Amino acid sequence: FILAAVGAWLAGAYWAAITLLLTLGVAAGSVSGAQIILPCVLIALYAMRGYQLFKGDPAAAKRILWLHGVGGVAAIVYMMSGGAIVMVLNGIKVLIHIFGAITAIMASRAYATGQVARG
Repeated sequence: FILAAVGAWLAGAYWAAITLLLTLGVAAGSVSGAQIILPCVLIALYAMRGYQLFKGDPAAAKRILWLHGVGGVAAIVYMMSGGAIVMVLNGIKVLIHIFGAITAIMASRAYATGQVARG
């Protein structure tokens, strides 16, 4: 569960960095302020799921898979529509989501087979 929490927190940190870049874009006037809303929501969701995973919540391991799955697909779609920097940033994001998904699956399996303490 610890590694799954790390995966969630890495995804949250990624979104925090993207939000910082978007904030700089808003300050420069090249990006709409509304584009900061979704990353802030995602930061909160990843941080919350990471905390739940850290505490050993087996349901959080299944719920984080949805976030990693949707995030990974979105990153792949965005990779195809941007330049080199966008490709690199989204490539990093895909790796984070793969790591997070694998560790969440491992945590779920460990819980299901009784390899971790229940309750």
